[in-house]
Amino acid sequence: MIKHRLTLVRLHRLFSISLTIACAAQLNGCATPSEYFAESAKELGLTDELLSSHVFVHRIYENKTAQQSNDYPELHVYLDGDGTPWESNRRIASDPTARNPLILHLMALDNAPSILLGRPCYYGLNQSQNCSPLLWTSHRYALPLVDSLVEVLHNWVQDKRVQRVVLIGFSGGGALATLMASKIPAVKTLITLSANLDTAAWTKHHGYSELSESLNPVQQPQLPATISQVHFAAEKDTNVPVAIVRSFADQQPSARFRSIKNYDHTCCWTDQWPELLSEALNQ
Repeated sequence: MIKHRLTLVRLHRLFSISLTIACAAQLNGCATPSEYFAESAKELGLTDELLSSHVFVHRIYENKTAQQSNDYPELHVYLDGDGTPWESNRRIASDPTARNPLILHLMALDNAPSILLGRPCYYGLNQSQNCSPLLWTSHRYALPLVDSLVEVLHNWVQDKRVQRVVLIGFSGGGALATLMASKIPAVKTLITLSANLDTAAWTKHHGYSELSESLNPVQQPQLPATISQVHFAAEKDTNVPVAIVRSFADQQPSARFRSIKNYDHTCCWTDQWPELLSEALNQ
């Protein structure tokens, strides 16, 4: 009996040691999504701060260029995708922050002053004021959420005396950027990557429940011709099919659609991001 207990103790210790090694070797296997995202930002030299609207708290990440000045004529504003609203498509996630920090790597490659404008309840703020799982599921593109993003960005633009804003949205962040664009006079360019620009078509394609109380970009008034638009799609993307992006772009007066071969929803945007960004800004 004693021998069996000793064996169990040894096995428990071995398991604990193995788990510790596994955690050290793969941070995102043990850290929360928000913690892993924050650590990734730190490794890329990005800094963060909290800003509040009248309703929500937002986390803002700044790239190195933005950190070096308090006054810049042009600002690139990145918005991330929906992250992981659901776990195994059955249970609402407690922390919807993206498991893949792709947006941080894109921003780190941008030489212009750039920020990641975090949506409410993401990046460790899932327990903050007025947060609810509705805001990363059915209401993920709701008007109060969009207005809060607009308010925080407007305040930033005023404080930094920004003259021109370039909105850059990945996936669901592209939907939010599109919904925000006409509400901020300084916005001159809108760039989206594999963006969910028709939520009704997207939910129908996947057989998901409708995003009730969310705004659908394709059903909103056309953006003014003064805002230059470039909408990138990936030919191998099974999350947001090319047709959804193309259909939206075709309905806009100043939009350009561009599909990229051999890319999917997350691969391989970082490979050519400086070139793609330059192309979009100089069209």
